[in-house]
Amino acid sequence: MSSRPRVYCRIRPLNEKEGAVEGKNECFFDKDGNTLLYHKADGDVVRSRFDSVMGPATDQKTVYRLLKDEVTSSLMTGYNATVFAYGQTGSGKTYTMEGQRAGDQRGLIHNFVSEIFDQFAQKKDVENVSVQMSYVQIYQDQIQDLLQARKLLDIRLDKSGAYIASGACWRDVSSATQAMNVYYDAAKNRATNSTDMNLVSSRSHALLQFQLKWDEPLAPGSNAKLNLVDLAGSEKVFKTGACGEVLKEAIAINKSLSALSNVVKALVDQARDPEKQHHVPYKDSKLTYLLQSSLGGNNLVHFILCLSASVLYQSEGMSTIEFGKRALKIVLEPVKNPSDDPRMIELRQHISELEGKLSQKGAQGGAADTSMTGKKPAGENEKFLVMDDIAQDNEDEGGPGGRGKQAKDLINAEIKKLEEQQRTVEERLVQRGAELEQLKGSNAKEREQFQSKFTEEKRRYMEELNILRCNVQRQRERLEQGEEEVARARHKRAKRSMRIEKIGTRQKLKNSQELERIYKTLPESLHELTSHCILFPDSKEHFRKLGGLKKLIALIDCRGNKGRESYIAHASYALSIALDELGRDEVRELGGVHAVSQVLSRTDEHSKQFACRALEAVVRGNAANKREITDDVLLQLCGLVGTHPHQQVQEAACSALAEIADSLPDIKEKLMLHGLIRKMVSMIRDTPPEVADLIKVGVTVVGRLAQQHLPCQNEIAALGGVKILADTLFSSVGDRDPQLPVLTAYALVNICCNNRENMIILQKHPKWADIKFKVLEGLGRVFSDSIASENRIRATASHSIRSDGGRELFGYHGVTCVSEWSPFTAGGRPTYSSFMENPQFTLTVSEDCNVSIVLSDLSCEDRHAHRTASKQKTIYMGLAVFRGDRALLCDRGLKQLDFNGRFVTSGRFNRNRENTLSLPLKGSPDPYIIVPFTAHLMQYTRFCLGVFADKEVEVTQVPEEGGWLKRVFEGSWTTATGRGADAFDWRNTDQFLITVAEETTVTAVLSYRAVDEFRTRQALAADDEEVPDDSPENEEARERPHLHGRVFSSSFAPNRRYVRSNVPSPQNTSFVACNEYLSSSSVKTTVTLQPNQTYVYVPSTETPCVDEYRVSFYSDSNEVNVSTLNPSSEWYAFKYKGTWPADSDSSPSRSPFVLLNGGGKVVIIGSAKDVYLLLSVYEILDNGRYEKVADLTPAVKTKKLASCDAFWANECVLETTLPDANKSYWVTLQGIVTLESGEQRAVTEGDYTLAVYAEDINVTCTSNDADGLMLVDRLNATPEVVTYGVEKLMN
Repeated sequence: MSSRPRVYCRIRPLNEKEGAVEGKNECFFDKDGNTLLYHKADGDVVRSRFDSVMGPATDQKTVYRLLKDEVTSSLMTGYNATVFAYGQTGSGKTYTMEGQRAGDQRGLIHNFVSEIFDQFAQKKDVENVSVQMSYVQIYQDQIQDLLQARKLLDIRLDKSGAYIASGACWRDVSSATQAMNVYYDAAKNRATNSTDMNLVSSRSHALLQFQLKWDEPLAPGSNAKLNLVDLAGSEKVFKTGACGEVLKEAIAINKSLSALSNVVKALVDQARDPEKQHHVPYKDSKLTYLLQSSLGGNNLVHFILCLSASVLYQSEGMSTIEFGKRALKIVLEPVKNPSDDPRMIELRQHISELEGKLSQKGAQGGAADTSMTGKKPAGENEKFLVMDDIAQDNEDEGGPGGRGKQAKDLINAEIKKLEEQQRTVEERLVQRGAELEQLKGSNAKEREQFQSKFTEEKRRYMEELNILRCNVQRQRERLEQGEEEVARARHKRAKRSMRIEKIGTRQKLKNSQELERIYKTLPESLHELTSHCILFPDSKEHFRKLGGLKKLIALIDCRGNKGRESYIAHASYALSIALDELGRDEVRELGGVHAVSQVLSRTDEHSKQFACRALEAVVRGNAANKREITDDVLLQLCGLVGTHPHQQVQEAACSALAEIADSLPDIKEKLMLHGLIRKMVSMIRDTPPEVADLIKVGVTVVGRLAQQHLPCQNEIAALGGVKILADTLFSSVGDRDPQLPVLTAYALVNICCNNRENMIILQKHPKWADIKFKVLEGLGRVFSDSIASENRIRATASHSIRSDGGRELFGYHGVTCVSEWSPFTAGGRPTYSSFMENPQFTLTVSEDCNVSIVLSDLSCEDRHAHRTASKQKTIYMGLAVFRGDRALLCDRGLKQLDFNGRFVTSGRFNRNRENTLSLPLKGSPDPYIIVPFTAHLMQYTRFCLGVFADKEVEVTQVPEEGGWLKRVFEGSWTTATGRGADAFDWRNTDQFLITVAEETTVTAVLSYRAVDEFRTRQALAADDEEVPDDSPENEEARERPHLHGRVFSSSFAPNRRYVRSNVPSPQNTSFVACNEYLSSSSVKTTVTLQPNQTYVYVPSTETPCVDEYRVSFYSDSNEVNVSTLNPSSEWYAFKYKGTWPADSDSSPSRSPFVLLNGGGKVVIIGSAKDVYLLLSVYEILDNGRYEKVADLTPAVKTKKLASCDAFWANECVLETTLPDANKSYWVTLQGIVTLESGEQRAVTEGDYTLAVYAEDINVTCTSNDADGLMLVDRLNATPEVVTYGVEKLMN
């Protein structure tokens, strides 16, 4: 019966440091016993539901009572149980498991041990009770036995199919007191250390196991196992202050916990789609490898999520909660442990025999009653198996990811803003109306002026509301379009699947009928049979079931039947094509090996060639068939090599010999005696380059013979084979057939890499420096093939060949990993904006070495084997190497996003099933990073990455789980906003406001949306349907301006559009970061942001451009708020253009100026090319306000309110606050130029621009320049022109 894990959450009370945080210091709260509340900084509340949520006041007894009934019931019923304590470092995991040694606050370990012995004591009919315990830890990915002073252990599979720590000590214990004494003594050996977050921090994962055995009258031989797992806590290094050995421990802990998270994710995927086979990466870590039987086996699993309520660790807490929510979705298949009593074992065997007979009877005589063999429902004592699913808030709508709900939340937020803004407008209008009513008794002029302002203010607010309504409506339309597109895509996909299924069914029926016709008309239809099996490989099984192999062997073994002798050769060839893997044993039983061997004695070349092909197919991977080959047959095959006049016969004989000799030392000895090695070496040396195929099969035979066979290796070297093969690596034959150097490298690996004398010979070759890389590539291929065939995820290899004096002649160290390009990790080539989403691998090199990297496509053969009539996309693979960012990759386990300035090398695209890259690397404390990629987006396949070097290296895949958080926005540059980055009007482009709750790294990736979407279309198109480079429809070939992404701090008016300056300046600069390189494809801007500040990201182009853009924000924390501007963020802007006065003398009184009336924050900007500028603001001290510039006279008294600290080049910005809304202010712009002589004087010619951005709508501005032009602000523009970025919901 299926069940699910139980997940509990325990909130730890605040400690002294956490309680000292000013303001709100808690963010996690319990509610209603099973709901956890997370209070975000913006006031929103996130709810998560678990089996139970325990608040800070919960004591140890309460925790134990929650788990007691289910755990003890499952154990006493014969089910295994596992309890995990999971959470960040210092969250109370060890306290929950161990607690105090005496009193009421003892932990789960003591309570469960006591309960086990109490249960046995209470059951009077229980006999032969046995309790054994073991205690191991996983420390830095090594398994250590704590009962044997940290003895190193390995993992193996026991008789029951469970993974165990081999050699672990198991102690018999007879009481709870004895068991706890053993535990406390062993716990002294556990690795602990001190960090900034925990004075006594566990630095290892601990696994305490109890094996229970007992006899009951109705259940003799009962047994169960209890696993208590105290996981080490995840930690952020900059918070724990880890360094040195503690840092190594932290990296190992985070790596193993990431592997655990990947396993849980894979198990959830498996539960969601049980029809599809999902790989679960248990072997990525010793932790998950050892716990494989607990996580995915027959155990009942309990997770206790431990977290602190403090706001200091809210991101760590949310990561723990997300892990728990995923764990709830795992499907368990708990199975009762079978009795180990001999009588019960015999009874089970007897029941199995009876069930088999019952099934046979049902098959012969109709349906039989199978109710006895079906799964039984949970009995009265097994109610703990039945658990209801727990739904989370974000799964109510839109599927597991809750995307529909997120979209609705975004729209509701916009509507809420609209309503708040509307209420503000209405209140302001009512207030203004009341003020107007009070002016009824005033003179008509004042009433008229106020009425005019009131009308203007109302118009401005209504325009603002209209723009906001348009944006909300646009977002609603976009959501509706997205939903319609998703619905259409689903419908189209469903129709396509049905169509493909129907076509496939019809094709299978047609193929089956055609094959039956061919079978009935044999031998005349032999040619049709071979063609059919080549086109439809799945037909081989059907042909075998029809009895086709028996018929072919009868045709081959028809000597003396003159009417059919002409079919012998073609029947042999047909057998080599139509034979499937399961048919090889049938061929042997039918005498087919002997029959095919007899064909070799025929004189015609076709018979010999096809007999060799058939022998190769019959013995492939089948040792029993190889043993059927007699010495006479081996001698005949050797006789064909080098002597037969036809090349095709020699090639077929070599292929057969290579397959026969594979993995059988005794056959290799016989072939040596028949002189095959001498013939092979001579053939490789003497065959002309034009006959590349013959050289290739010769190299293959030599490599197979030398594999793990020292006599063959020595004879090849004695005949000069090492030098001949080394020369073949660089011969012109390799240009004709690129596979030949690959096979030659294979052969050299087999001949030299485990043979000191042969390696000495190889190193004497003048091209040894280049050969070394080829040998390392060959090693990479060998191990990649091995790991793929064994279905493993990771393997390491290391070997050293030393001279008699101990000097290392040659050593290799390699790591091979299996991964995949999935819908979330197929990011395309390095020029793509999504390149960083490809799988990434860290390569640690401690000393200078030579490295070869081999990338193999593991799904290539499957794709070709299952090709359909529909066109397929060719997958081109590539490799790139960069210098890594240690802080991101190692300390924090995050993918690297920005590779600017870190490029080392990359290889060419390759459409074959593999790609290689060889290079020398310098030893470095910082890791290198390897990024395998495909030429297009959305190309999904599994791959194997092998890295081999002549010095010790370490390769680790950067985990996908718990990485960067991504948000995507899209927008457009219009004629009003698409200004160049260096123009004054760059301020009109879209902007994004960013705030963080803690120190956070953010990377913004800016790209042209049209280019991204074009690349997606290219990825979906078939090879012959791709848009060529020279086509006008090729968006990548279009010339576009370089992109710019800049980040500024906005402290003066954080809720307004940033207008200060877009370049670093020496005067109080607000510039934070920008992209470090130029590109017209995509640019990245990486910056570390601090809390309590507002930042602005400005996407722009180098020159004015009208286009659409996409910007993706990646952050390492979920406490990041990114929002677009809206109409309420806009200033009220005045912009004037004028000409410098000819009589200017650089004094304020003879410089351009504007007259301001009103109060509040203002930003004033002066701009003039090749001029040094200075802005000043003066408060007019006379009572009243000046409405016109002409009213100002020299007698007006002023006081300087603010001024720039110095003259700015080309552009000057002044931010200030006008203190009194009832006064007038005088703003002056002074300018000086530097002459060629070095003299400075006032500017007297040329144009200038003077702009004022005001926060208050009531501010008015008038220029003294009669030719000046007032430009309206963006709020007065039409909704079709004014645009703001919109967040894109990610699928």
